[in-house]
Amino acid sequence: MDNAQKAIMIGVGLFITIIVIAAVMLITGMGQDMLQSGQQQVSNISASLQAQLTSDFDGTTVTGAQVITAVKRYYQDDTMAIYVINGTNQKSYGKINATGYAKGTYDQVTSVAANNSPEKVGTLTDTSAANTANYVPNSAKYKANILKIKGTNDVVGICFEKD
Repeated sequence: MDNAQKAIMIGVGLFITIIVIAAVMLITGMGQDMLQSGQQQVSNISASLQAQLTSDFDGTTVTGAQVITAVKRYYQDDTMAIYVINGTNQKSYGKINATGYAKGTYDQVTSVAANNSPEKVGTLTDTSAANTANYVPNSAKYKANILKIKGTNDVVGICFEKD
């Protein structure tokens, strides 16, 4: 009888161990699902917030001072391409370049890539003869358009084009 009692105790212990392991696995799986759901929600909120912050530049006319402020706000952002077009000169100030867009088709961006040679922000206010192509006068008028990935509402940049 003593051996039977030991066998039953070992069996019960093994059964309890299996139940505990199953419970831990179930809780871990639920936690991972919740984490993935939370990450997706944060991503959606981030995209929505970016769209709200840049909606002021969607097909509007802004002053040079607003252009300078916007460039200074976004040029360090890893997700924003910033372009300033003064006549025939286009300068990129962000950390990324948006590709595949043309004048009038700002929602047709096909991709983004690292911008390995962004313009220095100081050239926006530099009136020296060497930087007149980059200079943004405070009172000048610029047409602002947001750049979106084709087929989505993901904002990837802003383009300011001098009127």
